[in-house]
Amino acid sequence: MKILALNGSHRGEAGCTQWLLNKMAEGAIDAGAEFEIVTLANHEIVPCTGCEICHTPEHYLKCVFAETDEVEAIHAKMRAADIYIFATPVYVFTLSGLMKIFLDRLNSTLGSSELCVTKSGLFFGKVDPNFHSKPFVVLTCCGNVENETVKNVVAYYKTFARFFDAPIVGVLTRKSIGVMGIGNGQEKGEQKPVITEVSNAYIQAGRELALQGRITQGTQKKANQDILSIPFSCILMRFRFLKEMVVRRIRGNKQ
Repeated sequence: MKILALNGSHRGEAGCTQWLLNKMAEGAIDAGAEFEIVTLANHEIVPCTGCEICHTPEHYLKCVFAETDEVEAIHAKMRAADIYIFATPVYVFTLSGLMKIFLDRLNSTLGSSELCVTKSGLFFGKVDPNFHSKPFVVLTCCGNVENETVKNVVAYYKTFARFFDAPIVGVLTRKSIGVMGIGNGQEKGEQKPVITEVSNAYIQAGRELALQGRITQGTQKKANQDILSIPFSCILMRFRFLKEMVVRRIRGNKQ
């Protein structure tokens, strides 16, 4: 099993996204898989300009930037992999700009002149099943506690999956990432039991990808669980007036 993780964090190896991927790598490698992380911030990626030259007969499916940046080399790694992990922090309620710029370059790999119907019944250009349609995991993280924060990222990849005939085999949404005390590639201080459980769930997620090709619902639930130590937090999150009480208390403690 070859697992390829694409890290779309602008912070590269120093970010929380990389830390989560390292946990998954730990479990996957222990289970016998090959696990490679491509940190997009370390590569030259020219944005797609929408010139559409890649869809002309003379230059069909070849990007004009193919020989000037490193996207083709990353695409080659994707073709050799069995499973992808698209990993991105939330930037203003969606993918990081870096991840989106990279995904935009898929435009030059699609047979737009060959109209097809996807397995989900959508009109689309011809896709390469050995490149576009491989199973993938969505991994996203953010500092906010609200479920709403990560919805656009998850929705984007659900649409991506339908057009590319690519099954989603796991969704990991790590909110309140700052509470975990991680960053710069390492853990900080003694961890609370719930944080240890989340960390172990990411290791288990990597192990399951290696052995089963998917992450079980139970492991996803543990990895995505709330890590804030707030009594009755599930009730708190439903009512604005309760949230306002928490905000006033926090502001009072800072004064």
